Amino acid sequence: MHNKKSLATIFIFILLSCWVMYISLSADTRKLNNEVVAEAKMEEISEFDEVHYFRSTAKKPDFELTSQSLEIINQNLMKFIEPQGVLFQADRSLKYSAKRGNMNQKKQFLTLSGDVSLKDKLSDYKSEKLTYDGQKKLMHASGGINSEIIDEKTRDIIKISSEYMSSDLNSEIAVFTGDVKGQIQRRRRYEGGVKFQSELMAFNSPKSQISLDNYVEIRRNNYYLTAGRAEIFLENFNKKLKYYTLYDDVKLEERINLPSGKSQLRRAFAEKLEARQREGKVILTGAPRVEQGKDIIKGYQITLKENVELVEVDDAKSSFSIKRKKDD
Repeated sequence: MHNKKSLATIFIFILLSCWVMYISLSADTRKLNNEVVAEAKMEEISEFDEVHYFRSTAKKPDFELTSQSLEIINQNLMKFIEPQGVLFQADRSLKYSAKRGNMNQKKQFLTLSGDVSLKDKLSDYKSEKLTYDGQKKLMHASGGINSEIIDEKTRDIIKISSEYMSSDLNSEIAVFTGDVKGQIQRRRRYEGGVKFQSELMAFNSPKSQISLDNYVEIRRNNYYLTAGRAEIFLENFNKKLKYYTLYDDVKLEERINLPSGKSQLRRAFAEKLEARQREGKVILTGAPRVEQGKDIIKGYQITLKENVELVEVDDAKSSFSIKRKKDD
């Protein structure tokens, strides 16, 4: 009798175990089937050749694309070859082209690679890779970047090459990093321009201001300048205000043409240099020192004028200027 009860208990235990295993396996099977179905849905692909694709939202143009080939995955992710098109934003239209790219329509995220070009009415960016987040209005680019930006207030043309670039279209600030080289061309060509070089550059469009940082070099007319950082205020070119300012270990070199027809090298050193373009002068402060021929000039503040041998010294123990009668 005892054995029968034991066998019955064992039998019931086995049945319960089998039932639990069955339920578990059934759940796993349903889960697997669901995953297979989901995977099948993820691989839903539509393919097109020689495409002209246009999309609008709320009766407003949103996205336009012409490409050699187009894949649309799950009616969202678009992959294209040789794309050319337009991204329509609330305040601007961005024209783009590349060798290949993709677009996540839900996230409004565009990725382009190979001979990339992205431009609007005030800027033109070229690079090897570029991403644009349409929701956040953020742009990132890398590889052989060549950019051309028009300052909306002054109409100055700013040409920049760098390794990386980030741009916030909301704040209208673009940042360039890695072996940055650039040039500012005035609207009136006879006014000349400025060449610059640094490791980092930021262009603030609303302020019409360029900021340079780390190993800064600037060439303007006859001046060759180096410093730790610098600022250029594009709107102040024709005003009695600072056009550009350099900070931290500032050095200036200038070749002065003398009346005799010879030239003389002038070097200047300071912690800060402020250039007033309209007045044609630079003001040196922060332990300034000028080496001109055999003369060494020191003072609290020193003012130089381009290609003029005269040196003005203010707030020194004795204020003086040097003007040679004979050339060295």
